[in-house]
Amino acid sequence: MEAGRSFVVCAVTWMLLFASPAIAQESGTEVPATRAEAIAEARADKVAELWPERQSPLVNRVNALLERGLKEGLDSGRGVNGPQIVLGGMRSGQGFTAGLGYRRSDLWRERLGYRATARGTFQGAYLFDFDLDFQGLRTERTSLRSYTKYESSPHIDYYGQGNDSRQDLHTNYGYDDFSSDFDAAYAVARHVRLGFTGGYLHAHAARGTSDRPPIDEVFTPDQIPGFERSTQYTRIGAFMDFDVRDSRTGPRRGGLYGVRYREYWDVDRKAFAFRETEIEFQQYLPYFNGGRIIALRSVLRLTYPKEGNQVPVYLQPVLGGNDDLRGFGGYRFRDNHSLYLGAEHRWHVSKNLEMAAFVDAGKVVALKRDVLDPSGLHYSGGLGLRIRARSAVLSRIDFAVSPEGFRAMWTFSDIYKTRW
Repeated sequence: MEAGRSFVVCAVTWMLLFASPAIAQESGTEVPATRAEAIAEARADKVAELWPERQSPLVNRVNALLERGLKEGLDSGRGVNGPQIVLGGMRSGQGFTAGLGYRRSDLWRERLGYRATARGTFQGAYLFDFDLDFQGLRTERTSLRSYTKYESSPHIDYYGQGNDSRQDLHTNYGYDDFSSDFDAAYAVARHVRLGFTGGYLHAHAARGTSDRPPIDEVFTPDQIPGFERSTQYTRIGAFMDFDVRDSRTGPRRGGLYGVRYREYWDVDRKAFAFRETEIEFQQYLPYFNGGRIIALRSVLRLTYPKEGNQVPVYLQPVLGGNDDLRGFGGYRFRDNHSLYLGAEHRWHVSKNLEMAAFVDAGKVVALKRDVLDPSGLHYSGGLGLRIRARSAVLSRIDFAVSPEGFRAMWTFSDIYKTRW
């Protein structure tokens, strides 16, 4: 989303994180009465914080707010029971997202938990979802989850297919989908997780609602496969990852190495069935006592249409936007296969603020044999700010440039978030 559209959110977040000590004193935070209590508090802070500084009482207030659902409880992904505030979590390019949620974790003698949310944007996009957690079957090694959602996005940017798509052909389409998936994961060894997923997807793409020329007047039907057709899919897949990051959000050391495979079956039309493979690599290299970090990421997505079928436009790999080629517009490049390479140099500014210099590179291709060819890569780079609490990234501001211009972004997610 554009930074200018989120000025109010920016101001509130900064006020919460950097308000004067007088506000913290009014919050009722207890002051240690003895030297022993002060030492115990300092030790607790040292465990909780990766930066070697004392945690402000105001950060405790922010953490309490976060545990009511903002960022879904940070690393835990849970929060507490009851109403929650929800920010973000919808497709990019739809505007500032906000909504309400409700969570319960004490059903059936705490064997079952759920979380339901409703979210929307000023641009007319909306989402309803229901997350069911079979926590009674959860162990240190196993997890089971069911997730159902309906999401409507009135304008998804479209420039045509291919790595050389033209910026002057910029149009858009609307996309609605209903999906319900069941995921199961098992830790076969320390840091190694194996999972399986299966579910249903009903998708529909039609004309977008913006004032740009209609997509079906700019492109021919063969250039927008799946457009104006409702398609029902059953899908099944598996994934495996080796995760040695020190935190699931805002990591400062370690790495993540994973692969996911999915089969999509077109139930009715038998025209858009395909297979998808995704490989991801992340590495975090701290130095200067952890005050500076080199963060590296690469993602390879491959889709293979079955004989006589096509990959629909709304499920093709894409690059561009707030999460990969940041100097290019959202969904700027798309085709059957994509490669992304990213690097960030991050450094500590204050307890709750981090800066980053970054460079992105990527390409999309129609044929798998062209993926690893170094020619044809698109580049962008820039500077960013990260607002943090404890080990988590609360919000991110990026300023990026590319041959196609300058972009400013304000989001509520970490840059290198995983897709599974």
